[in-house]
Amino acid sequence: MKGGAPTDPFLEELARRSRPPRMEMPDTLPPEFLAYETVERYSNSLDGDLSEKERAERLSTIKAFSEYVGHTPDEMVEKIFNKETRKYRKRGFYSDNAKEFAAQIDAPKHVQLSYSNFIRAFFIANGYRLPPERPDWM
Repeated sequence: MKGGAPTDPFLEELARRSRPPRMEMPDTLPPEFLAYETVERYSNSLDGDLSEKERAERLSTIKAFSEYVGHTPDEMVEKIFNKETRKYRKRGFYSDNAKEFAAQIDAPKHVQLSYSNFIRAFFIANGYRLPPERPDWM
């Protein structure tokens, strides 16, 4: 018994399975990654209501995604929007890649969606938005 309440093995297993799997996180993120202006801006937006472990998980997700698409975080933000024409350029590219990147995580669909939402939050923190992921049935 935990805290005086009877434990139910089924509920404990269900709770264990519903926890998102953790991406491979390095002990520390490289200083050159944290020095990117866009990463710093995103990191500042995470301050406050997240634990250090949750914050590191989100930053590690951005690092892994930037490696996945082959652009630095600053390049991703720079390439998504054309400031001269005031139009989005590669929004579909990053949205599609966020979905594909998250789909590689061996987890239920709702957990994969949370990882792609970390990427959307990165762009939002930097002043741009990716369209929300549409369910397959739409």
